[in-house]
Amino acid sequence: MIKLDSLFSFKREKNTYSLSISLKNKISFLDQLSNLLNSWIPLINGLKIMMYQTKDKKVHWLIKNILDLLNKWSSLKDTFQKYPKVFTTFDISIIEMWEVTWKLWDSIEAIKVKEEKAKELKGKIIWALVYPAVIMTLSVAMIVVFMVYVIPKIQKMYKDAKVNLPELTQVVINMSEFLQKNIFSIIVWIVIFIAWVIIFKRHPKTKIYFDRFILHVPIFGWLIKKKILALFTSSLGTLLDSWVIINKSLAISSKALQNDYYERELGKIISWVNKWVELSSLMWVNDIQSGKENFLFPIELASVVKIWEQTGKLSHLLSKISLKFNKEIDEVVKNMQTAIEPIVIVFVWWIIWTLIMAIMLPFFNMVNVI
Repeated sequence: MIKLDSLFSFKREKNTYSLSISLKNKISFLDQLSNLLNSWIPLINGLKIMMYQTKDKKVHWLIKNILDLLNKWSSLKDTFQKYPKVFTTFDISIIEMWEVTWKLWDSIEAIKVKEEKAKELKGKIIWALVYPAVIMTLSVAMIVVFMVYVIPKIQKMYKDAKVNLPELTQVVINMSEFLQKNIFSIIVWIVIFIAWVIIFKRHPKTKIYFDRFILHVPIFGWLIKKKILALFTSSLGTLLDSWVIINKSLAISSKALQNDYYERELGKIISWVNKWVELSSLMWVNDIQSGKENFLFPIELASVVKIWEQTGKLSHLLSKISLKFNKEIDEVVKNMQTAIEPIVIVFVWWIIWTLIMAIMLPFFNMVNVI
C-alpha cells in the first residue's frame, strides 16, 4: 500500500513538473508579479493574491505548486527550474542574479520584457509567412474547383456540338481531366509532404539541417535571420546587464533562439572565446582559419562587439542594435504586404483570363458549324 501511494505521488509530481502555460498567460503572470513586488508586497503574499485572482486553471495550479515549494524553503531559482516548460534557462539565470543582488522585481520585469519582445517578433514573422500562404492557397483552391467542376461541363457541351478545339482549350481540358483522375492522389501526396516536412523540422537529428535551410530561403530566410538576431542581441544584452559572464550569456542566449544551427555555431564561438580569442573576430568570419565573411552575424553586430571590447559597454549597444533589427523587420513586413497583394491579383487575373480565353475560343468555331 505504501509503495502504491509512493507511485501515485511520483506520478502526480511528474505531471505537475511537466505543466506548461501559454506565452500570453506567462507574460500576464510576470506582469502581475512584477507590479506586486514593485509595490513592496512580499513574494509569498503576492503569489497568494495572484492565485485567488487568476481564472486560468493551469496558472492557478502553477502558482499553488510554486507556493508549496517556497513554503518548503526551496529557493525561487530551484522552484522555477522544476517547470522547464514554463521557465527557460534565460529566466533561471536572471532569477539567479536576483539571489545575489536582491532585486527580484527587476529580474521579473526583465524576463517579462524579453517574452513580450519574443511574442511581438513571432507575431510579425508568422503574419509575414501566413499572409501570402493563405492568399496563394485560396487562389489555387479556386482554380482547382474551376478545373474539376466547371471545365468538365463545358467540355461536354463542346463535345456534343462537335467543335474543333483550339490548342489552348485542349490543354486546359487535359489538365482538368488529369486533376479529376488524380485529385485524391495529389491530396495524399501533399499531406505526406507536409507531414514529412514537420517530422524533418522537429526530429533532433534533422532539425539542424532544416534550421540551416530556412535561413537561405529568399526574403523569408532574411526575415527569420533578423528575428533570431533581434532575440539574440536582446537576450544577450539583458543577461550582460544582469552581470552574467559573457561565456554563460552566449550559451543561454543561443538556447533561447530555437534554432539548432545558430546554437551549434555559437557553441563553436564559445569554445574559441574560452581560448581567449576575441568575440568580435569570431563573429566577423565564418571560419577563423578561412577568413570567410560570417553569414550568421552581420558586420554591424561584430563592430558593436568590437566597440565593447574597447569600452566595456556592450549591453547598452546591444539594446540599440536589437531595436534596429526590429525596425528592419517592421519595414520588410509592411513592404511585403504592399507588394504581395498586387502580385497575387495579377497572378489570379492572368489565370482567370487564360481560362476564360480557353472557354471562349471554341465559340468562334461553333458559329461556323451553325
